[in-house]
Amino acid sequence: MSGSHVSPYGEIAGEWTARDRRLTYRATVPGSSTATLRIPTTDPDTVREGRTPLSRVPGVKFTGFTDGAASYELPSGSYELTSALA
Repeated sequence: MSGSHVSPYGEIAGEWTARDRRLTYRATVPGSSTATLRIPTTDPDTVREGRTPLSRVPGVKFTGFTDGAASYELPSGSYELTSALA
């Protein structure tokens, strides 16, 4: 599933797939902006950008874990994230 929106700052885009209890999410946050991401997961430590835990990616802020979803503030850029699902 995918979607996009043209904002005053540029295009915001997202696309996700789920397979074998793993979610893959691709996102684009336009320049000069930030995005709040809530991504389903069994454990925030499983949310990764490549092999790096998302909370360790420069500029990304982990903001909490509730109701089976981890929340992050993302700076502008493109991301390919994975997370473990129940």
